Amino acid sequence: METTSGVKLKTKNVAKRQERLFVFSLLGIPILFFLVFWLYVNLDSLALAFQREKIAAGDGKQLYFTFANFEKVFTQFVKNGELLIALKNTLLFYSVALFIVLPISILMAYFVYKKIAGYRFFRTIAYLPNIICSSALVVLFKYTFMVGGPYQAILHSLGKAYKNPLMTDGAIKYLLIYSVIFGFGGNMVVFGGAMNSISQDVLEAGKIDGCNWFQELIRLIIPMIWPTISTILVLSFASILSSTGPILAMTGGDYNTATLSFLLYGYATGAVKSISQDIYYASAIGLTMTAITFPIVLVLRKVLYREDKE
Repeated sequence: METTSGVKLKTKNVAKRQERLFVFSLLGIPILFFLVFWLYVNLDSLALAFQREKIAAGDGKQLYFTFANFEKVFTQFVKNGELLIALKNTLLFYSVALFIVLPISILMAYFVYKKIAGYRFFRTIAYLPNIICSSALVVLFKYTFMVGGPYQAILHSLGKAYKNPLMTDGAIKYLLIYSVIFGFGGNMVVFGGAMNSISQDVLEAGKIDGCNWFQELIRLIIPMIWPTISTILVLSFASILSSTGPILAMTGGDYNTATLSFLLYGYATGAVKSISQDIYYASAIGLTMTAITFPIVLVLRKVLYREDKE
């Protein structure tokens, strides 16, 4: 006959097994998706980066091991080829997001947080681009500069000749403007949520010490929401070489507007008229981007999340 302590121990063990089974059942599908859609895909891409096709007599196409894909990547950078241009454009989009969109998002979130007159209307207008379909926004933006659009009417009223700026070598500037106009709504919501968790006692103490709105933002609010800001910074640096704009819908990569992500899409799918499909070269580009980004993210994470110990 089992003792009371034995029954309790058996019941506790059964409860633990049931708890673990429940946890594993919840994690099963995400783990399966990770193994199939991340691990398998990336292992396959890793192999493709070191392969090329050759025609073998009687056997059709065969794959052979080579570093030619990486040699082509290196050559494109050294000789100011399409990859170097794409890298410059990618860093432009990332710089705009980091040094313009991010500070504006924090400032706008602070504006809404302080409930300044008209903040509800401002919040709605600022977040509206995230609700409207991105395809519709692209069409509206393109129409602005097309024949018969507002841009042409303004130029004609000033007596100047019209030319679609999205079809010139300066098109990248207008894509960056688009990214700024429609890029800050999501972060504004995140920062607003972080600000709402700040204790009002801290802000009241700041007012007693004579803090104006700028000092309150810089010395109190930003340090207190720094975990949120640092997380966004780390995530953004993880995708630093995949930053892009609406290239496909706006210019199709013409007029020196392609980014690294756009080139990867073109070479991997062959869906871009000006880019021939080459999955081996695309894999080499992606692996090179990962090799550059990974150590940067590790260093940044170490810097942003370090804890000063006494």
